[in-house]
Amino acid sequence: MRNYELMILFDPNLQEEDKKTLLEKIRETITANQGKVTKIDQWGKRKLAYQIKKFQEAFYVIIDFNLEPVNIANLENSIKFEEKIIRYLLILGSEKVSVPREQAKKEKEEE
Repeated sequence: MRNYELMILFDPNLQEEDKKTLLEKIRETITANQGKVTKIDQWGKRKLAYQIKKFQEAFYVIIDFNLEPVNIANLENSIKFEEKIIRYLLILGSEKVSVPREQAKKEKEEE
């Protein structure tokens, strides 16, 4: 598993309840692909440096997670087709996360 950081810019006119729904959908996509969300940091509404899709502001969210590299395409596909996401940036974390086989088996059994 590798560490990743995902920055998402949501439509600033999006209702709070819709943001929660989208974040939950992204979390479910990560966990469905045998990943683990480690942190979600909501920065709130910020002014953009330049206009994106006719928006001057966006709601920023940073998600830190662990996922196998082969499953990244599934996550990106679910994000790309979401109309309420203005832009996203997915970067690789600095260090590799190694999960011992015994611990991985325990986590699968608990689920």
